Amino acid sequence: MANYSIEIERNNVTLAQFLRYVRQQCERKGIDFGIDRESFEKPLSESSYGYTVINGEKKCHSAEYRTSTHLRRKLASYETQKGFVHYYYTDELEEYQKTELCHYDWTEPGANAPCRAETCKTFPYDYHTYILNFDGSMYNEICEFTFDDEKTGHGYYYQANRDAE
Repeated sequence: MANYSIEIERNNVTLAQFLRYVRQQCERKGIDFGIDRESFEKPLSESSYGYTVINGEKKCHSAEYRTSTHLRRKLASYETQKGFVHYYYTDELEEYQKTELCHYDWTEPGANAPCRAETCKTFPYDYHTYILNFDGSMYNEICEFTFDDEKTGHGYYYQANRDAE
């Protein structure tokens, strides 16, 4: 490993222009840029997971989008003779889907933790990997892109790698 860091901000660019520029700058510095456009736009799963080992305990947290199917009674209405609309629930059921961001926090014994801290976040246009080893070496990579209109937007890229302290 080597000690290096790179930080890039680009405004008023397309996603392709942003990723191309980041790849060029990383290659110029001899840094590996392993993010491909397809998985950056549509990751296999949308989730965030991380932990930190504190006083021998592994403090974990995760978040992910979950879509679940629910049942509810159908809503119906009728108009009264005076012109008011009256709403009521029927005995008939209908299915609907709801997508929610679910958060989970838990604690485990830290003896089996491979690192002192780790974060892995993969959402569309939002990627983050952070690894802090017990010897003090560290790797951190962040890539974010936000659209300002249909085609262009602004992006941020950061990567750092540090040897053991």
